[in-house]
Amino acid sequence: MKSSPTSLKKVASIDIGTNTILLLIAEVEGEKITPLFEKETVVGLGKGVQKNGILMTEAMHRGLQTLSQYLERCQAMEVGKIFAVGTSALREAANSEDFLRLVKKKMNLSIEVISPEEEAQFSFLAVAKDLREVNDTILVVDVGGGSTEFILGRGNQIGQWISLPLGSVRFTEQFLHSNPVREEEWETMEKKIRELLVKIPHSQEPFLTVAVGGTATTLASVEQGLEEFIPKKIHHFVLRKEALRNQLLVYRSKTIDGRRKVPGLPGARADVILAGGAILYLAMEELNCPSVLISSHGIRQGLIYNKLSLSKPTASRQG
Repeated sequence: MKSSPTSLKKVASIDIGTNTILLLIAEVEGEKITPLFEKETVVGLGKGVQKNGILMTEAMHRGLQTLSQYLERCQAMEVGKIFAVGTSALREAANSEDFLRLVKKKMNLSIEVISPEEEAQFSFLAVAKDLREVNDTILVVDVGGGSTEFILGRGNQIGQWISLPLGSVRFTEQFLHSNPVREEEWETMEKKIRELLVKIPHSQEPFLTVAVGGTATTLASVEQGLEEFIPKKIHHFVLRKEALRNQLLVYRSKTIDGRRKVPGLPGARADVILAGGAILYLAMEELNCPSVLISSHGIRQGLIYNKLSLSKPTASRQG
């Protein structure tokens, strides 16, 4: 599946995260990409990395299985080029090279492990292209399984960005050991999140906060009580801080099995949604932000824009 960028019609991007592996197959026409197929699979590739420092054998097997299914779909849809990137879990796990070699050997797929800066650039680029009519400064918050990026910019220009070791999987494993969660576990986690959030960039002028990633889209799904994931209802949904606070109270009061019965919450995310939601909620508090715009766009879209040189964010600095 190789082709030069100038002849590309269909491309795919795969985002291999700590908790999920996501696929986007899109048609490229000029500077426009039109989604043809999207899929999210909760794989938990990075589960156990916080405790053991390595990718677990079962997690790698789940990852290989998912990637194999994605490549079959790409072949069936006659995709010309596939771009695949890995983030926090593959940056940190001591044996991530073993997984990368396995994928290359079994599927002839090369995975590029991207830096936190590239992760921030791709997330911001996806949002900037989607909201190109917005003139205000934009703050993109990308809550992931292993890290959270905060990217502040306007147009294609990133002013400040930072990647923090805050993640839904990371903090669930580090702090939330009881089922249901005990009050002291919640308080310890909350304190740690607040300590890290003082480092995030603050705008001196009005800004629009946009939340991307699986945690954000799940919270929007729950708020609407969606029976199934409906991208059109998720994308550009406005999630208010008070509504998010009420969701967190529900998750704190329930066991993981109890959370699985919450409408709009996928069962595979029930264990990590509390930590992920807490990171977003406390970020909103730190920023004095009454609501966030939820975007279903993210690294997948930004990766395609970047690789095909359709548009690139310029001069960024970590803040």
